[in-house]
Amino acid sequence: MAWDCRIDTGFSLLSDLCSDDIEQQIIRAYVRLVFAAENTAGVRTTLVARFCSLEVRLSELPDASGVQDLPSFWLEIYSHTTRSTVDSLGCFEFDQAELAMAVDLVLKARHRRELYH
Repeated sequence: MAWDCRIDTGFSLLSDLCSDDIEQQIIRAYVRLVFAAENTAGVRTTLVARFCSLEVRLSELPDASGVQDLPSFWLEIYSHTTRSTVDSLGCFEFDQAELAMAVDLVLKARHRRELYH
């Protein structure tokens, strides 16, 4: 299967992305979670970015998870090539520090695309 090596959220080439663009994509994905359908476990997921065969997904765990100190939001790098999660990051409220770590995770996905393509 040929993968389109463009981010699928409105940007043209991968090289066009900067940290501010990625931050905006994460914030937009956070807002889209409100409209995302829940899976059978009550988890909502939306796509943040796609880099060839890698996807960065944002998921929200249900309130009823019952586990204290478990972040409500998770960003994951998912590889379609290996059919597995490559890396992930839990966030509680996307404050400045968490948002900066989330941007770094997306940048990792962009740099890893060659390994998983």
